[in-house]
Amino acid sequence: MIRADVLQQFPGLFGKKSVNGRELDVDETITLLTREVEPAIAAALSARRAALADPAPVVKKFAWPSWDESFDDPITGKSFTYRQIVQGLVDNFQGKETPLRWRLNDEVAIPEHVHPSRNPGLELTGPWAPLDMAMNALNSPAPMNMPDFEDASPPHFRPDGVSASEPVGVFAALQNAKDVFAGKWTGTPYEVTKKGKTRSYRIERPPAQWPTRLARPPSIHLRFDQVTVDGRPAPGTVVVAVLWALNNFDSLRALGSGTYFYIPKMQTPREAAIVERILSRIEELIGVPAGTLKTKMLYEEGIAGRYLPAIAWTFRRRLLGTNVGRWDYLGSLIEMWKDDPKGIFPDPQSVGMATPNMLAYQRYNALLMTMAGMKGGELVNASPIGGMAAVMIYQKGDPYGRSRYNPLALRAMVVDKMRERLLGLLFVPDAPLPAGARPTLADVLGGQVKGRLYDAYRQSWVASPEAEYVAAGNAPLQAKLAELQALVDRPLQTTDVEGRAVPTSASGLSAAERELFQSRGILDAAGKITPNVVTLESLDSPEKLLDAARWEAIYRPPTGDVTIEHVQHSFYMAANYGFQILNGNFAAAIDDYELKLRFMNDLATYRIYVSWLWSLAFHQATLTKDGQLLRQELTADGVVLGRKAEPVKAGTRFDRALFEKVFTYHDEWTAAFFAEQDRRGDPGRFDRKKAPMIMDLLRRQLLSPRYVQHSARVLFVIGQSRAALHGQILEAIFDLSRDEVVRRVQAGQMDRAALEAHDYCLDLPPT
Repeated sequence: MIRADVLQQFPGLFGKKSVNGRELDVDETITLLTREVEPAIAAALSARRAALADPAPVVKKFAWPSWDESFDDPITGKSFTYRQIVQGLVDNFQGKETPLRWRLNDEVAIPEHVHPSRNPGLELTGPWAPLDMAMNALNSPAPMNMPDFEDASPPHFRPDGVSASEPVGVFAALQNAKDVFAGKWTGTPYEVTKKGKTRSYRIERPPAQWPTRLARPPSIHLRFDQVTVDGRPAPGTVVVAVLWALNNFDSLRALGSGTYFYIPKMQTPREAAIVERILSRIEELIGVPAGTLKTKMLYEEGIAGRYLPAIAWTFRRRLLGTNVGRWDYLGSLIEMWKDDPKGIFPDPQSVGMATPNMLAYQRYNALLMTMAGMKGGELVNASPIGGMAAVMIYQKGDPYGRSRYNPLALRAMVVDKMRERLLGLLFVPDAPLPAGARPTLADVLGGQVKGRLYDAYRQSWVASPEAEYVAAGNAPLQAKLAELQALVDRPLQTTDVEGRAVPTSASGLSAAERELFQSRGILDAAGKITPNVVTLESLDSPEKLLDAARWEAIYRPPTGDVTIEHVQHSFYMAANYGFQILNGNFAAAIDDYELKLRFMNDLATYRIYVSWLWSLAFHQATLTKDGQLLRQELTADGVVLGRKAEPVKAGTRFDRALFEKVFTYHDEWTAAFFAEQDRRGDPGRFDRKKAPMIMDLLRRQLLSPRYVQHSARVLFVIGQSRAALHGQILEAIFDLSRDEVVRRVQAGQMDRAALEAHDYCLDLPPT
């Protein structure tokens, strides 16, 4: 059943469709697939809960899986052990044709326009509603685009207080896609009023030049209230997959493209099998060969890395590559170690993609995708994808003139994509090398050493479509192999940013950048690019691929400090983003007062900060460095946390008293921020009455002994509920047992909405 308002506003998305010459019904297809996968989703979410609640040490419960653990093959129906699956991957890498050998995309070849190594450059991600965002995406020089229906999605709920005539964003985005692909907006301007000014947008490029689109459906833990099956909200992943495929399959094919997806938040092969079931059933219903609907996958869960060979094996008919990214991945690592007081992560701001454990993660991803994508010794059937560059460009009209910091963003983009490109260089020598030998890229290209060189990371993510910004990231990814050393060695060119010499986007590496690359083994002491060397002998068995050293490199928490300044910074980021979610904005630009940069935030960044702050409060973690609590002050960059309030010594515990000071100082910042908006005459984009709501939510969540894995769902529930119910809902989620919530509901002391929120936010099956 489709909720009346959604059906009234978007009737063309639902009902009967002719798809590939077959008559299908969208509503019936959603019902069919929901009923087929619902039991498996419930089992998967139960397994997630059990893993998080398991009191065993991290090194035991999150070790590499048992070699004897078995998985049902969604293709053959047979059962295979983890050892057999990994052995099949090893056999493909070794070039051995054995009964276990498997590789990606053998049944249906990858279309040229979506091939990850034949379309180097950036993947632009973001929402497709309002319509101008979809148009900006299609006009972008990024060769790939991911319409996001999960983390940076248009909202899948209508915030409380918003008119019922306001469409639910996720369905508006699906309608925009349908209309664009059907040609409705070709040559037609779209006008919209923003901040009192009417702006006009149009699609400027012909369809043949559009980026290839891969829709990102929600993961299995999200549900859409507007679509119900057997009285329950339907899984968001089913709803989006069906609506995208059945509404767009013919239009996309007519445009010379195809129907493709970006799969998020897989943790195990059994979860992957759920999505594989959905996609393969859609293929059956449409009448196309299995493997026609191609996918990429976000490798953003730490737990997924343990199973990554088997997840890729599950998706082997359609998987183009797996993506690495800092946000959800860092949040998942913090989550894995949350119960261990010795596993407290350092300040999240200090754990970047060049941190050793993050480099190990990226190299592991490149290695597995190379092994699974090899055919005839060449990397032709898949390729890894890099992570997000989340810094954004300030517009020229910024009220504080912060566009003066844009050279920082451009340089950050260049260095981020250069590092990824060089990390993806993998060399397999034909013969053993002398002990300690590290051939350079020039040695390999010049034939001084013989073997195969794989150039794995050719695509990567970006969050902002500005041409100058995208060009800065495209350059390292699109450069020819023979040009990479010259890019590194270009003369140093700088521009002045507030008295600081910042390398330009066209500059070679600075001394600090070069030193970082050398310390990470990307460059040698002479500054020459050094590919990662992997010998056939080092990967001739499953045990050598998944050994203890690799686990330690990927999963052991990095070293670093826990400081009061970054506790405040994390609270600032979490509260600011939470405020925007309550107002229905999932893709939020937030100003980082420390780095002087604007960052695109989504549900994944919220996960990092909330998970980290919860772990600090739960363990009353010890701060490791002298610091200063900061209060608000008005600066040339606006209202920031900058005025020193009181010192906090190393050894201080993050107890309730210190938590309250952080909380109070953020409240002060909020009041000053809105006062500054009023002084400027800026009405603001969002309802400021919702600021206290996020503060109440964070207080309850961070001080509760109950950990909520997907904490943003609390925001969804609160965001669309009446204010009178907020207290009950938060108490039910963070304080009460389910039995007590049920008792209060039955006694008439608590609204049933509180029980529904408890079950949804804690992944419990309703009864």
